[in-house]
Amino acid sequence: MSRPAVPDLAWWCEDPERWELLEFDGQHDDDGLPVDIRWEDRQQVLEALILTPEPGIGDFARYLLVQETERHRHSWGFGHSIELAALIVAEERRIEDVWLLWNAICRSFDTWCGLPHRLLLAAGAARTVEYVSSSKHPQRDNLLGHLGQMNETDDDEVARTLTERRRHYSRILGEPAGE
Repeated sequence: MSRPAVPDLAWWCEDPERWELLEFDGQHDDDGLPVDIRWEDRQQVLEALILTPEPGIGDFARYLLVQETERHRHSWGFGHSIELAALIVAEERRIEDVWLLWNAICRSFDTWCGLPHRLLLAAGAARTVEYVSSSKHPQRDNLLGHLGQMNETDDDEVARTLTERRRHYSRILGEPAGE
């Protein structure tokens, strides 16, 4: 039995109060395994955002990334929905989003291994290092140390990563089932 489709993107974007319908809801099933009863709805919305990019959805994308980060804190494994959310946030190229992206990457061993670390530099490599260096954020030193290990990454590589990841997901999500 397939799940009903969630409302279209316009419905979500016209009223931020509706976003709570996609909020992380961590529970445990009868066997004690972690579940999030809203993950499939979030995934459908994130897939739609990849296939049909909407202008001005940055706040919505950031909200979805926070929810996906919480989902990955609650359980183990890697769901590609967190990468979809991180990619959409990174494409906005807002310097202050480096903290959301860093939190997503550091959430678990699986997100550390699964998320492209170049997303951290989406706002520009030198600009990001300068921003983090002047920050008083509690993760400042940890992120600076990590960025220092990425010092060979330039803005062209970051742009290629963003383009390649969007192309990858657009291709696989756009294929009809069974192909």
